[in-house]
Amino acid sequence: MTTQKYSLIMRIQHWIMALVILALIASGWYMTQLEDSVSFKYDIYGWHKPFGVLVLFLVFARIITRLIGKNPALPNGMAKHEKAFSHLTHWFLYLLMFLVPASGYLMSGAAPDKTIPFFGLTMPNIVSKSAELAKLFHSIHIVIPYVLLGVIALHILGVLKHRFFDKPENNVLNRML
Repeated sequence: MTTQKYSLIMRIQHWIMALVILALIASGWYMTQLEDSVSFKYDIYGWHKPFGVLVLFLVFARIITRLIGKNPALPNGMAKHEKAFSHLTHWFLYLLMFLVPASGYLMSGAAPDKTIPFFGLTMPNIVSKSAELAKLFHSIHIVIPYVLLGVIALHILGVLKHRFFDKPENNVLNRML
């Protein structure tokens, strides 16, 4: 018998990461729109950075869980091209979920006057202090969340398509609830 649902751990990881990542993207956009004179702007940065580092840890945990866990097979009724696109989209999501916080980590690490906070700790710096390098990672960190949002939208649209427009046995939403 094939597994019909993801494990409870994977479902919890999925929904926690979805909430944290969407909150990070929203807070990242919001805090960069604020003028420097707004008193709480840097308080938002103070939360944004450690939660970004947390996402790095969660992505690694999630990939390990996915690789060693028993994952439900895609429904037999799904077309081959849909299955291939589903697998490609999922691995692209994992890549982007890594690249967004990694670029933020590297940006803070390279910035001459910044550290990498993690809930009261300071994370190790793995790049040289360089304003030019910080600017490069900043550019990456600004662009990639929009790509991630696009792939998240594809992911959600795919789930909704299978839920509302396909045969009932192709409803993949139940696997993550």
